[in-house]
Amino acid sequence: RASRQESEKLYIETIDVGEPEPRTILSGLAHYMPLEAVSGARVVVVCNLPPRPLAGIPSHGMVLCASAVDSAGNKLQTEFVVPPSGAQVGERVSFAAFPGEPVDPAKIKKKKAWESVAPDLATDAAGIATYKGDAWRTTAGPCTAATVKSGPIS
Repeated sequence: RASRQESEKLYIETIDVGEPEPRTILSGLAHYMPLEAVSGARVVVVCNLPPRPLAGIPSHGMVLCASAVDSAGNKLQTEFVVPPSGAQVGERVSFAAFPGEPVDPAKIKKKKAWESVAPDLATDAAGIATYKGDAWRTTAGPCTAATVKSGPIS
């Protein structure tokens, strides 16, 4: 479920991530996607970020999107990175080349973990979400962007 925040840039999303209660996540997607495209969408969420207030409302995660960009880095198109249809809600995404457990939210901020991995997140030429070229996988297959090929993910 999604709604628009008083800010013209933000959506307030209530997202089921497989926990007892859904998470409230705010995203700055209002300039890139209509509310109808956001509401009810299956998405990939970074869940181990510490809560961050946006427009005075705590956001408990980050929805990941792929973008087509021009040579100056301006976003031309933005769409969700989505899990494959057979993936279970709340299933953890993994990377064959980077095994291990997720970083604890308290360490994310301290170690600036997000800032260190974000530049290496992108879709490949087939639209598969990758980290350093390694596909994001669930038990049902890779996570993808529908039309954005070779674009950054944020």
